[in-house]
Amino acid sequence: MFKKVTLYTNRLHEMKGFYEYQLGFRIVEEDDSSFTLAIGDSVLVFKASERAAIYHFAFNIPGNQYTLAKGWASSRVTLNRQEGMDEIYYANFNADAFYFQDPAGNVVEFIARRHIDRMGNFTVDSLLDISEVSITTAHVEEVGREIEAMEIPVRGNKGIEPNALNFLGQDDAFILLVAPKRTWYFSKQKSEVHPLSIELADGRQIDISEDGLFQEVRPSNPIADGMENIDFSGVAMLKNQEVWSVAKGFADRSNERPNALDTRFGIASGCKIFTATAICQLVEEGKLSFEDRLPQLLPEFFPNFDVTIHQLLTHTSGIPDYFDEETMDDFEEIWAKHPMYLMQSAADFVPLFKDESMKFAPGERFQYNNAGFIVLGLIVEKATGQAFTDFVEENIFSRAGMGKSGYFRLDRLPKEAAFGYIEEENSWRTNQYAIPVKGGPDGGAFVTAGDMAAFWERLMDFTLLSEEMTKTLLSPHVAFDVHAYGYGVWIARSEEAVVKYHVTGYDPGVSFHSGYYPDAKTVLTVLSNKGEGAADVMKLIEDAAMNGK
Repeated sequence: MFKKVTLYTNRLHEMKGFYEYQLGFRIVEEDDSSFTLAIGDSVLVFKASERAAIYHFAFNIPGNQYTLAKGWASSRVTLNRQEGMDEIYYANFNADAFYFQDPAGNVVEFIARRHIDRMGNFTVDSLLDISEVSITTAHVEEVGREIEAMEIPVRGNKGIEPNALNFLGQDDAFILLVAPKRTWYFSKQKSEVHPLSIELADGRQIDISEDGLFQEVRPSNPIADGMENIDFSGVAMLKNQEVWSVAKGFADRSNERPNALDTRFGIASGCKIFTATAICQLVEEGKLSFEDRLPQLLPEFFPNFDVTIHQLLTHTSGIPDYFDEETMDDFEEIWAKHPMYLMQSAADFVPLFKDESMKFAPGERFQYNNAGFIVLGLIVEKATGQAFTDFVEENIFSRAGMGKSGYFRLDRLPKEAAFGYIEEENSWRTNQYAIPVKGGPDGGAFVTAGDMAAFWERLMDFTLLSEEMTKTLLSPHVAFDVHAYGYGVWIARSEEAVVKYHVTGYDPGVSFHSGYYPDAKTVLTVLSNKGEGAADVMKLIEDAAMNGK
């Protein structure tokens, strides 16, 4: 029944630390005045308030995991006791429950429904949904009638009782309607009147004012509504003076592990800017020049491709591509002859294109080229003696503070990484057999939204490159009307002024957009573990939050 419950607190930061770090709950949306917890199929929002507020709420858990859940909780918090007991069996609900309190004093209940079983150990992902939410009001009968009018029934046959604890709902979800000053079970806390909002799974909403009365439903949120319509799965983050971020969908559909704000996503070609940055670092060190020519740099691989590093960086080299986006539209076709599990380094791609003919004369025109960035990765390896991915992780990710990012193998993904999903009619499959087993210079790194913001900030404050070299990377080397391309980065312009520097990436089961808006010094990143959605969400946020539409 419950989709979203919004409560208030004057201890926001302490509450966030308690739920995120002490309990390990997943944060799926956050800004300076609120944070949102994933509770199975529901979400629980805490918003900043100037006054203290105490509520009672409960979470459903599987009945067969009750003992495991109690052990999990008691290792993190002190369980509340009543008459010497720290648990209770509710025969009328066929459920076991235990209680504890959070830093705001809220009475939190875990209630195990004996008719629900789940395999495995208990974790935060075992939470099923929000089970109960209390509404405390001096207007019990009036509010009760309003809730009943929404076709939410009163449990029992006595109707709304002003001086009793009223249960409204059915199955395993109930609103607890109560007058002030009732002592909550397993605590010394008394019920208090505070505002709250309840959004039901079917879209109906209950808003309670500070006086405990129904109030007008607040207007819809165009970004949240738009994401629902897009069926977005991933994370979006908008960072300027403040930070707003949101996570939707599942990182692991089989185990129903939700995406969280710190989930790592594959970004496909979005990491070409890392390759370009690596090359620029080596040019600054005097190890390379933008005018160095390929036959002299890698004669063992490419003796006949007489192109420069500059041309490779700008997709103007004309060398053949292993995946020609002008003539091919199914990335998975490549792996029929060249198994994806063998693609573990840049050198593994060389046989796919080294003996092919040039597409056009070097410098003649722009044609997006993945093989060109494979070549750039090999140049980095030749110049440094390091594996390309090691060099980037050490000289870019580490220096930028991108602690959760890396080039992870698909068969060895670290925790908090999202599986990519390919939709197939009414079914889906992961992208494990659809893309190279490990990313490299042309794409395939994993990042978080926060790490991507850190990259843009460290690029723009000249931590990664000097000011002069940063300007070189971001210069419009190839122009197309209002758009241009620098080194590994797209540039959007309006009357010659730069509106946005941005990178994009698409693979089966991956879509990614990230941009830096120089006028506002703002970073917007959208990561998705589906093959589409990132561009639509990027535009949605730009229009609603940045352009004022």
